[in-house]
Amino acid sequence: MDRSVTVKWDRRKNIPVIAEADVAVIGGGPGGIGAATMAAREGVRVLLVERYGFPGGMAASASVTPFMHNHVVAPPPLVCIDAPICREWQDRINSYRAPPTDVNLPLTRELASLAAEDILLEAGVSILYHHTLVDTICEDRKIKYAVLHSKSGFVAVAAKMFIDSTGDGDLAALAGCKFEKGGPDGLCQPMTMFFQLGNLEPERMPDDKELNRLYGEAKSKGEISCPQSVFRGFAQFDPTVFAFNWTRVIGRDGLDGMDLAAAEIEARKQIREVITWLRKRVTGYEKAQVHGIGCQIGIRETRRILGKEYLSRQAFDERKKFPDGIARVNYPIDIHNPRGSGIELIEIPWGDYYEIPFGCLVPSGTVNLLVGSRCISVDHAIHASIRIMPVVCSIGSAAGVAAARCVKMNLPVSEVEGSQIRSRLKEYGAFL
Repeated sequence: MDRSVTVKWDRRKNIPVIAEADVAVIGGGPGGIGAATMAAREGVRVLLVERYGFPGGMAASASVTPFMHNHVVAPPPLVCIDAPICREWQDRINSYRAPPTDVNLPLTRELASLAAEDILLEAGVSILYHHTLVDTICEDRKIKYAVLHSKSGFVAVAAKMFIDSTGDGDLAALAGCKFEKGGPDGLCQPMTMFFQLGNLEPERMPDDKELNRLYGEAKSKGEISCPQSVFRGFAQFDPTVFAFNWTRVIGRDGLDGMDLAAAEIEARKQIREVITWLRKRVTGYEKAQVHGIGCQIGIRETRRILGKEYLSRQAFDERKKFPDGIARVNYPIDIHNPRGSGIELIEIPWGDYYEIPFGCLVPSGTVNLLVGSRCISVDHAIHASIRIMPVVCSIGSAAGVAAARCVKMNLPVSEVEGSQIRSRLKEYGAFL
């Protein structure tokens, strides 16, 4: 349909303010969990708004597993440096296993959300599920209200400080902040729908080399339409279940509703094709059954909100450190080709890292907004390194501490000293 066709629809009217807080965090993913928990631990009233009925972000809604590694010490052991929140989240997930374990096994969507909610509630965070952000009401560069929609209709929440943990930078964009999107050509990384297959026979399954030989044959015969060049699965805590980060939907925009709808359909088409192929052609998969599929497609990249500072690929190459660094990153630049198959993967040597300066979390031209998710002020390449869940937890944690400081000291975000946020995070055990 021609999208230039419009209709007049005006429902502007007075709407109820249903909650007030010192800090309102929009989005309950890894960044929102870190932001809300740390702000609450700093002693301010915190409200977390989440569109689903559970926290956890892509770990819970898209079944993304496992937590990708972000380490700066040579193995073994592998220890997540994203303290305190990400470590606490992992520990709480593992406490629900039978028997409890301290091994960082692959997570499940149920455990991810259950553990995240534990942490939030114990910190004293008020949680508002099933409310979706639709607008902001701003005055003099300050957000006064976030406008939400739920089964109750349109409502608003008020706060002294807001944190955008939507992942897509929705709150910042609605507040008028400038942003970038995609790489030099404007294209974003492809979307992927995680899925799990169960009832497998691992002892009979081929190794990765043979599996990908068979996969290449299937693609050449037209049995598989997915542009992904390789096929592999991740072992789960149940040895008969494997998770697959394989589907690849290209040419779709994660900020376009119609594109998102089409992407979901395309991803599930790819899942149907691969299940049929595996059952028919690959030993050990003959009795494969669908064990789980994310309730939404995973989105790697959309907006990046431009801020007080901007981090580029050069910072990665030079392993730059900053006096106001609020997180350390050892994860590679990991760019899935927006046009088709292949990945650009650039590693950082074990033991080295670069840092994210606090200014990347401070949007330009705002008074009471911080970004606490993957959509901070970095370029396409750096975004591909910082977008993993552990790092995003650390970004959100820094935003939460800074927002609480703004409330307590009555400061605009532009006057917060990033070095003080770094020091406070270190007091909480952050690896800085």
